Amino acid sequence: MQLQKLVFLANGMSLALLERPLTYHNIHAWQWGPVLPQLYKSFSKYGSNKIESAANCDEVVPETGDENEIIASVWKNFGHMTGPKLSALTHESGSPWDKTWNSDQYGIIEPNLIKEFYREKLNAPTASQAV
Repeated sequence: MQLQKLVFLANGMSLALLERPLTYHNIHAWQWGPVLPQLYKSFSKYGSNKIESAANCDEVVPETGDENEIIASVWKNFGHMTGPKLSALTHESGSPWDKTWNSDQYGIIEPNLIKEFYREKLNAPTASQAV
């Protein structure tokens, strides 16, 4: 659960700050928060235990320095939080998960919904305004 929520947060920050996702997989509104089904499938065998191996991945998205900074920032600010605590954070009223769950349980959380939510949270300008 913790990994799912950290990936979701990093993806949201990337959408807000860089106007591009960290993952091109759809994120769904599941009962306990945002979930990337492919990530879930890769690690579900561990349950709530420590993940002992890397995921088998047939696609690699090149990382930039900006993406690495976002990942490091999310880890620094949220990496200490448990899965349930992160789940509660992503269940905030008006969050992308909340809006999607209330209209389409288990549906895809639209990237623009994620981007705008985290842009407001960060009070971030668009990439074109930041330059």
